[in-house]
Amino acid sequence: MRKFFIVSCIIVLAMPAFTQNIANCGSFCTGNLGDNIFPDGDFGSGLPNIVQTNPGIAPGYGYQLIPPPNDGFYCITNNTSNWGGFAQSNWIKLLDNGPEVNGYMMVVNAAFAPGLFYQKTVPVCANTLYEMSVDLISVVQPNQASSHIQSNVAFLINGQDVCATGNIPHDATWRTYRFSFTTAPTDNQITLSFRNNAPGGYGNDIAIDNISFRACGPRLITPDTIPFCEGKPLNLSVDVSNSPYQTPFFQWQQYSSGQWNDIPGATNLNQPVSNPADGQAYRVVVASSAANLALPNCRAVSFPIQAALEDLSQFAIGGTDTIVCNGAPGTLEAGNYAAYQWSTGANSSTLSVGQPGAYAVTITTVNGCTATDVLEVYRVELSAEAEGEDPVCFGDSTGWVRVFNRQGGVGPLSYALQNGLPQAAPLLENLPSGNYTIVVKDSLGCTLRLPLRLSDPPQVLVSLGPDRQILACDTVQLQALVNAPNLRFEWMPADSLSCADCPDPVAMPLFDLPVWVRATSLEGCIAEDSLLIKVAPRLDVYAPNIFRPDDSGGENSVFSIFTGKSATAILRFRIYDRWGGLLFEVKNALPNSRELEWSGRDRRERNLPSGVYIWMAEIVFSDGVPRVFEGDVTLLR
Repeated sequence: MRKFFIVSCIIVLAMPAFTQNIANCGSFCTGNLGDNIFPDGDFGSGLPNIVQTNPGIAPGYGYQLIPPPNDGFYCITNNTSNWGGFAQSNWIKLLDNGPEVNGYMMVVNAAFAPGLFYQKTVPVCANTLYEMSVDLISVVQPNQASSHIQSNVAFLINGQDVCATGNIPHDATWRTYRFSFTTAPTDNQITLSFRNNAPGGYGNDIAIDNISFRACGPRLITPDTIPFCEGKPLNLSVDVSNSPYQTPFFQWQQYSSGQWNDIPGATNLNQPVSNPADGQAYRVVVASSAANLALPNCRAVSFPIQAALEDLSQFAIGGTDTIVCNGAPGTLEAGNYAAYQWSTGANSSTLSVGQPGAYAVTITTVNGCTATDVLEVYRVELSAEAEGEDPVCFGDSTGWVRVFNRQGGVGPLSYALQNGLPQAAPLLENLPSGNYTIVVKDSLGCTLRLPLRLSDPPQVLVSLGPDRQILACDTVQLQALVNAPNLRFEWMPADSLSCADCPDPVAMPLFDLPVWVRATSLEGCIAEDSLLIKVAPRLDVYAPNIFRPDDSGGENSVFSIFTGKSATAILRFRIYDRWGGLLFEVKNALPNSRELEWSGRDRRERNLPSGVYIWMAEIVFSDGVPRVFEGDVTLLR
């Protein structure tokens, strides 16, 4: 039997086959791993739900083409969601545990007796530390956990137990199990096996994915990106620690044409690379010998490093001023870099210039890249004046400012208010009152600022005073109080006033009347005010206290009530005798109408004797409110 060395798990060779007491799996690999040398460890991908060719990887198990697999059978599938039979009610709906579309996984229905259900032989290198990992999941539904057997998988190298998973819970969760070991000095291949330690029956059914077998090397610490300067080499570097090799050997590679290729002669920890390209990917390979560097199953690799060109091709001196404008010094700005060297000898990020001429700066980045730019500074004289017109009316935006007597400058001038958009015309209109700064600028950026203030004229005001209250049929004179002469008036509603364009119209409303007035100045400035004329009704009600009915129709031959113009309706008018008997009644009559007249007869048209009678009237007035009036009248015969 070939010897091998276990690093992460302790085994006892005297244990009988299928024992469940071996150590739990774990890895002692603390460095970087190599490429996965395990063939078809993720089982590939494809559209058919079941791979139709038996891969022959499960000794003692049959391959089933129609799912779900029965006890002692397995299949390679990309989805269990549509499986019927016992899988529909007892197994979870499952996809493979990977990013690939339609990726395959291995689904195993355990045989009744424990035994091997996976086995593969892979090439290895002697005296090399390896790490093996695999993703496992119980396919039994969690609600079946109490009545179904849990899976327990042991891992074997060359037929010898290494470690075991322990019981795998029925919780619909993928778990990754890994262990590490060192090959013997004479090993050039090993056989990896998975054994089911638990018996089959109800439960003990699992899915397998992402079997990985990688060489374990030192810990390789590399940056994600390494910047480089145009025309200079790229300096690759790696920090190495926790190496399992007595003497590690290195080889730098670059990614091109879809694969990693060795860089000839690049075997140092710190390696310069000539003619790098922006975005080019690099990595370092490490192994225990120079010969093993060329064997993918014997070496570890770093994470990729990307070359990043620090592009300074667009570097230019900038700043708000690139000229000497009206004798004031301009400021040249070189940006935010590690170091600066101006042609004047200055080494700051900005430079104040008071004289025309050529100015150059060389900047250096934190990565040592340099760039140079030269700017010609010009002397410019620019002058102008500004005038303005105040707004026509208080609070409006009819003011304007204008720049005139413009002299100097280079190229066309632009005009703008402070923080406003520039324009080509020197006239800036539609302005309210306020303090303004007019900014005049030429094509080189020479700037002139002209302050100006626009003021509001006095505000036109009109007042009608407080609301007014009158009695119905009374008149009231209104007066518009203003603070400016020569105003034009507009009253509304015009048909309710004695005049519509005078300052003091008269109104005689019968009902509440809102009144508005608008006063307009000769310049078109407008002021408005309003008030409410509240009209109270006159509660005038008259009834005689004696009448003498006769057949002649004389002046006092009938009794009635009389109202003023504020009354709008008689809801009820009644006559009672002294005992409360109803003798006469009228409903919903017009005020002062003849149907209100009582001739001294009862409801049967019989003459009533002389005496005192009681009357009651419910009257509605112009305010819409009904009111009750009462009295008595003496009837004489």
